[in-house]
Amino acid sequence: MPLNFNYRKIRNPVLRDNTNNLRDPACIVYNDTIYLFFTIHNLKNGSTCIGMTKTNNFIDFDYIKIISPTGYASPGNVVKVNNNWILCYQQYKEFPHYLCFSISKDLENWTNPVKFFNTDRTNKWNTDERTIDPYIVKDENFWCFYTGSNRWGKKTGYNMIGVAKSCDLINWEDISKEKPIIGVDYEWELPDGNENNCVIRLKDKWFMLYSASLTYQKIAYAISYDILNWEKKGLCDIPVFKESELRFGAPFIIEELSKDDKYYMIYMAEDKNNRTSFILLESNDLVRWR
Repeated sequence: MPLNFNYRKIRNPVLRDNTNNLRDPACIVYNDTIYLFFTIHNLKNGSTCIGMTKTNNFIDFDYIKIISPTGYASPGNVVKVNNNWILCYQQYKEFPHYLCFSISKDLENWTNPVKFFNTDRTNKWNTDERTIDPYIVKDENFWCFYTGSNRWGKKTGYNMIGVAKSCDLINWEDISKEKPIIGVDYEWELPDGNENNCVIRLKDKWFMLYSASLTYQKIAYAISYDILNWEKKGLCDIPVFKESELRFGAPFIIEELSKDDKYYMIYMAEDKNNRTSFILLESNDLVRWR
């Protein structure tokens, strides 16, 4: 069935599950099909796994399919390497958490997770020695953005964002050992820091959306000209729906749908009953979303 996406016809939230919470959306569009990946959070036992569905219009969805073992979460994005698709996500069942990926030939059948990165004790700010929320971009190298922290099991502390570099997706160098590339600098990032970012190439610069604050989560943006040094610009202008009254974050820009100065973002909304859903918005400038 051909791609039939018309933003004027969608109804938000575009996806919600009656039994489980769906979190951390990630998309790729290929051969007229929109593949949507996410965390399935089982509300009965607290477990997590990676799920997926398909659509061609964000109105009618295929069934939800589980593609990982229990204990994995937060799909970042899908990148194509030679004839393989690579989906990155995190191991979240046991501490310390770490980053992993699965491989597919067809975007539907995925291998078991393969660990590919965690920081070590040479990292001066990720004192919890755990990594979550991967997102991979590619130029002449692969760059993996990750979230580390100094707050696990403590009453205070922050989540912060770092970056690692690789030429082959197997051997990684932690580039941000001295300090995070996205630390905590502003009131809107309090009380517990930042996580879950998305990065795209935008003409002569890199553009990032990220979840600002865990407790009072909203979506912020930053820009960089070298992928390592980032200038925070502030919070995005995003309307609050009843489905997002408690908080909203985990933004993902759907690059394959974004053209002619129109951009599309899917993100996670959480209502006052702690139920989650996915909302899809449009923007002309990546900052003001409607």
